[in-house]
Amino acid sequence: MQAQYDNIVMSSALLWLDHTILNKGAAFTNTSSFFYDVNSLYNGYNTYGSPFRQFVADESIKNIHGADIINNVTLNNGLTVRGMNGFSNVNYEQGQVYFSSPVTNPGTTLSGDFSVKDFNTYITNDLEEKLLFETQFTVRNKTDLTAAGLPPSTMTYPAIFLKNNGSRNEPLAFGGTDQTETDIRAIILSDDQYKIDAVGSILRDKVRTFIPLIPEANMPFNALGDYKNNVQYNYTGLTSENSPDNVSTTGVFIDNVYTSKIGGITYTQKTNINPNVFSMIIDFEISDIRAPRQ
Repeated sequence: MQAQYDNIVMSSALLWLDHTILNKGAAFTNTSSFFYDVNSLYNGYNTYGSPFRQFVADESIKNIHGADIINNVTLNNGLTVRGMNGFSNVNYEQGQVYFSSPVTNPGTTLSGDFSVKDFNTYITNDLEEKLLFETQFTVRNKTDLTAAGLPPSTMTYPAIFLKNNGSRNEPLAFGGTDQTETDIRAIILSDDQYKIDAVGSILRDKVRTFIPLIPEANMPFNALGDYKNNVQYNYTGLTSENSPDNVSTTGVFIDNVYTSKIGGITYTQKTNINPNVFSMIIDFEISDIRAPRQ
């Protein structure tokens, strides 16, 4: 099925959120590590994982803040780019690299330099209660520790989950013009109070600004989590042609932002399997002027 308006809004909001936190908060750490065999095949590729998730993929964060964007690995002390020695892809979301054939024979080393996000970002359909009370999360590894590669099923935090909480079309003008209003919720899980307050401050202050809408054809990642068509992803470059002067085709307007801390007696009395998680919910009310029936 082709992507529809709601799909484009949510995908665009995820990229916007990720860029906003990385840019305004410089919310990443430059580091390096070995990649470890995670004993998993993905689409026929041999998978090697870092101890961290997720990698920064946005070149504009490199240009602004000096983030280290991984585009190559070191195999046996030799620089290896995509297409060499079976190196096929970087999965920036999973913190993994893919090879077409096994490379971790005895004595083989595989490593890389990259930036780790302070907050992973995801789109979810899960209920808030499931994320907060029923899902077992693992705190992200510290960058000064050595550990095994993370398997694909491991859920790490700090993390931000975006959820579509519903939408509606309100009549605006003759000729079929509506105002589409969408409610988007961000569920934020952090390992300390300082970071969650910083994220809340950044996102609250984005009220009355625009989220550029990025067409499906311009989305930067392929099914393996790598750059599509080997074109590096730069958020500011990707959205530079989107002007707020034409909101009906280029972006959605953030009408309101509401932040809510999660806590209190009701919260503490629940059986919470993530007792060290600091939680916040941020609700965005966004609007767009459209002609949806044309």
